[in-house]
Amino acid sequence: MTLTKSSQSAAEAQEELAPLILLPLDGSRTAEQALPVAGTIAHRSGTKVHLASVVPQAPVFVASGEELVADPGLEQELRDQLTEYLRSTAEALETTHGVEVTYALLDGSPARALADHARAKRVGLIVMTAHGHSGISRFWLGSVADRLLRWVKAPVLLLRPTDGALQTVFRHTLIALDGLTEGERVLEPAIELGSLCPESQFTLGQVVEPPVALITRMAMQPAKMRPHWADLQQNCARSYLERVATRMRTRGLRVATQMVAASGIGEQILGLAHAIGADLIVVGTHGARGVERMLLGSVADKVVRGASQPVLVVPTRKDEE
Repeated sequence: MTLTKSSQSAAEAQEELAPLILLPLDGSRTAEQALPVAGTIAHRSGTKVHLASVVPQAPVFVASGEELVADPGLEQELRDQLTEYLRSTAEALETTHGVEVTYALLDGSPARALADHARAKRVGLIVMTAHGHSGISRFWLGSVADRLLRWVKAPVLLLRPTDGALQTVFRHTLIALDGLTEGERVLEPAIELGSLCPESQFTLGQVVEPPVALITRMAMQPAKMRPHWADLQQNCARSYLERVATRMRTRGLRVATQMVAASGIGEQILGLAHAIGADLIVVGTHGARGVERMLLGSVADKVVRGASQPVLVVPTRKDEE
């Protein structure tokens, strides 16, 4: 995720993600709750906002005698209405937040169309509302968020719909790490977003589950666990978190660490976020290239579905393209 502008060369700049925030809209008030969040992030980071909506794939039919026939005129009317909606929404966001806003009307399956568009526009961050605890939103965004997370390369900030105004800045960010180098790809997007608030602080969290006893070859009985194995795992996790925290502190960031020894990584991350009062959770996901399945199956999925606060989901897979 590249939100802030830099003094790099033109050639280097072409290799970086453009400073652009994509905000999908489906015409619902639920989706529109993300507008002030995207506007605030864009204003503070000096980036642009790009609105996008997807035309429904199903043709519009009207009765003709005893048959239903497609009506191109109504389809065009729908496109015109959506275009006007995007134009007026972009104009309002520009006025209220003082940021540059563009928009586009897309065709196709919503998740795939948005993912392809994000790649073509070299989007640095996607901001959108996700389904609430009671189910998906009235329109398509509730289910689209699930699919979009499997295909996009950019980090996705998922916001929980609420009856009031959503929080637009994040003061305490919990960054969930797994002790692997690949998992550290969540750090820069988390720092960029969290640092937009001057008094922000970060907590690095890692959950260490109890060691699982292996089955011996000689008998279907659990092998005896060495008593110090659990302590060794936990001490390694503490050392790892402190090393990462030290690197972050050299950049002037306020960083704490928390190691949790318990089963159920997703549930423990949610519990830790509540305990420390985090208003943003950052998790990584490998995604699922072309495979219809949930996020990893998975820790990220449990956090996204169970969190009451916004969740920044960062793809950590290596791109093959």
